Amino acid sequence: MKIAVIVFPGSNCDVDIYEAWRLLGVDVEYVSHREHSLDGFDAVMLPGGFSYGDYLRCGAIARFANIIPAVRKMADEGKFVFGTCNGFQILTEMGLLPGALRQNDSMNFVCKTIDLTVENNQTPFTSQYRANQQIQLPIAHGDGSYYADPATLQRLEDNHQVVFRYASENPNGSLHDIAGICNERGNVLGMMPHPERAVEELLGGTDGLTLFQSLFDQYQMKMEAK
Repeated sequence: MKIAVIVFPGSNCDVDIYEAWRLLGVDVEYVSHREHSLDGFDAVMLPGGFSYGDYLRCGAIARFANIIPAVRKMADEGKFVFGTCNGFQILTEMGLLPGALRQNDSMNFVCKTIDLTVENNQTPFTSQYRANQQIQLPIAHGDGSYYADPATLQRLEDNHQVVFRYASENPNGSLHDIAGICNERGNVLGMMPHPERAVEELLGGTDGLTLFQSLFDQYQMKMEAK
């Protein structure tokens, strides 16, 4: 398995995702936003941070980067696409995921560890979690309030596209307590919490490592089935 971690101007979680994959012994490379191709990669990661300084709107400029058509191509081909925090914002700006991320209800930047419920463990990203498992992951965002119109929210719920939900506390005002969603096909996941920051006990827990392990296992199963 070969992983691409996209680096935008202002990315600050690219190293975290890179090291999370390194822990699993997976082949992972940084790829500049200036590149035009992701040929040879099996999955692409859009990291957190402040791409292009969050000017105009979070992710609004990043969606026009050279690499974005290649990311879209990977999604269309059924390959794995993951975005955390700013990466989630970019995925919604691209239209690969529905809805939008608005400013937190508190109007403040929130940085803490939060309780989550694994709503859907039938995706490639969550297969190693138990259904309704309670986990803890860090969050760090000022624009993490998920919003979509009522019809879109209903489709997300009906299609089981809500993958993670805030449990004991909604830290940003997200509708339906949504912390992460996937596309209908299940190969694109966006979430505001940071699993890459919870992959070692030294960092406070390993609940996030299960996401990366799930994706690696799903890829291996896919290869064995060929």
